[in-house]
Amino acid sequence: MPADLSHRLVAPSPVEGVLLALARHPDRVALELGDRHLSYRELCALAGSIAAALGPVRGALVGVLASRSLTSYAGSLAVFGAGAAHVALNPEHPAVRQASVLDQAQVQTLLVGPEALDQVGPLLAEAPAVRRVVLPEGPVPPALAGAFPQVSFVGADALGPAPLVAPPVQAGDLAYLVFTSGSTGQPKGVAIEHGHFAHYMRNFREHVATPLPEDRLATTYELTFDIALHDMLQAWWSGAALCVVPARQLVAPARFIRDQRITWWFSVASAAMLMARQGTLRPGVFPLLKVSMLCGEPLPASAARAFAAAAPNSVLYNVYGPTETTMELAFYRWTEASEAECRHGIVPIGIPFPGHQHILLDEQGREVLGAGQGELLLEGPQVGAGYWKMPERTAQSFVTLPDRGGRWYRTGDLVERDERGMYHFVSRMDHQIKLRGHRIELGEIEAALRVVAGTDLVAVIPFPVVEGNAQGLVAFLAGGDEPSTDDLRRGLETRLPAAMVPGRIERLDELPLNSNRKIDRGALLARLGG
Repeated sequence: MPADLSHRLVAPSPVEGVLLALARHPDRVALELGDRHLSYRELCALAGSIAAALGPVRGALVGVLASRSLTSYAGSLAVFGAGAAHVALNPEHPAVRQASVLDQAQVQTLLVGPEALDQVGPLLAEAPAVRRVVLPEGPVPPALAGAFPQVSFVGADALGPAPLVAPPVQAGDLAYLVFTSGSTGQPKGVAIEHGHFAHYMRNFREHVATPLPEDRLATTYELTFDIALHDMLQAWWSGAALCVVPARQLVAPARFIRDQRITWWFSVASAAMLMARQGTLRPGVFPLLKVSMLCGEPLPASAARAFAAAAPNSVLYNVYGPTETTMELAFYRWTEASEAECRHGIVPIGIPFPGHQHILLDEQGREVLGAGQGELLLEGPQVGAGYWKMPERTAQSFVTLPDRGGRWYRTGDLVERDERGMYHFVSRMDHQIKLRGHRIELGEIEAALRVVAGTDLVAVIPFPVVEGNAQGLVAFLAGGDEPSTDDLRRGLETRLPAAMVPGRIERLDELPLNSNRKIDRGALLARLGG
């Protein structure tokens, strides 16, 4: 955190750091989006205009429906500049899911990028609370405005000049909601306040690394992955350039890293695994990288070793942190000694930031002392406010413990602590998994499958699992209306993001049950050869 912000007891608006960079580096490039480059002066001017177009939204929740466009980045900054809370939506997600997010958050104002324009009509039909739509990059289609007379539309031609300002915020004010997969079939919103976010920004910059103005930070994430906000603000608080990786290059990003002279890289671990399989992690191939971070899923030692060799001048971190604890909480630095510290070929997740308590509980709820395994619980200033308008679910996951102060988040992660106090991820304790960096509740997929298949007898299994990482999903069902596999898949595609649609669907006469009369997932896994 810049020195003139780090002392603040009241959480600063994220915009304050950007305005400091504007004052120091007005003509440096702030955003590179394909062939379009915006200076800090241009970025802040655009964000100020969008913030004004949002109307009086201070304290409200504003949706941003955009992907890798100018609206994604200038629009997100504008939301904070308007004093509103940020709610990200992904244009690749089905309208039904988007509408559920808008309904839960009661979003009345929506920012839309040109890549999502064709979704606005279907979404407004499902989300009656929306009353204002801002299109910062194009005109308002007359047919759209005519179809929804109750909605106020603002196009790019109506944007007027307005300065970007840093509105006063308190630590307890909501900064953003990020919606993750929910076990009931309804996405759940994780509420992060400005105090939580400010602590994360400070912890990262004090204990991990701080970009320099000459740095070039790649951003690989969609807005619905909270790390997208990390990328933006870490770059823009430093006067550095944020370089957006095009979607088509995410599956093979090595050329982008080289051609765009990237110095900071942050991606899911599977990106490194994919580059290793593609043969692009040749020793010394990324000489300009200075900081590299991999997150979202277990990181195999083989992938870490290959990436470290490819970027010999970079520090490499394996990053761990539930969404509920504000982005990331532990950064394990890979060194020559790391090979000996790995368990089962997987890189350790490290130790949480200073100022946080962390304990393991066994299956009986007893604290594990010393080395051992248990569920990881976390307490401290980055632990979020809970689940938006879900008090029962919040009470289940955010708990108080006898004889201990604070408010603890139950991660649901089975974690092993070694003799030196280092943590190692073992597995999820429930039916939640990580698939290609996406956190997925299998229960949400099963809920959608019950609807499209017309049967309650369904189960979804992660398979295969290679080096601790789920590579795919297999769905099983028994009974129901017997639609074809193609029809089932099409039905799921209308309800779920593509990453959550099982690649294989099998129909059985009946699902195996265990002694508790629950679906025997172990038997299903054995059927697959796992």
